[in-house]
Amino acid sequence: MATEITEGGQATLDARDRMRDQDAPLEERFDPEFTDHDPAPGQPEDGSGIAWFWEQFGTSFSDLERDVIETIATPTKIITVMDLSGTHTGEFMGHAPTGKRFTVRNVQVIGYRDGRAVDRWGATDQLGILQQLGLI
Repeated sequence: MATEITEGGQATLDARDRMRDQDAPLEERFDPEFTDHDPAPGQPEDGSGIAWFWEQFGTSFSDLERDVIETIATPTKIITVMDLSGTHTGEFMGHAPTGKRFTVRNVQVIGYRDGRAVDRWGATDQLGILQQLGLI
């Protein structure tokens, strides 16, 4: 894993770690006007939506793994490129478990202001997941 931290980027990495802390109150982790530019269907609009998504995804793929390839931290953003892998053990997008495994690329860009997440952009190769699971 490569991590590039620009000047002032360490504070953003610290904010990311706080954002991931499920025990901390939402208002300490997410700006009240947090925007997810790529929400999943049914995902809550506030900062809790990120946790909701990963919880849902985790019920579909019980052994979900994130292999971080690169992280870039600036004073206002963190960009992460990773490979996601998992075995289809729960319902996913209306499809019953296949027991098959997938690996796809995922990119996340999360903006931060005053130590809290303010927005998120993300892309996951959903078509690749469906193809590898034999669902299309």
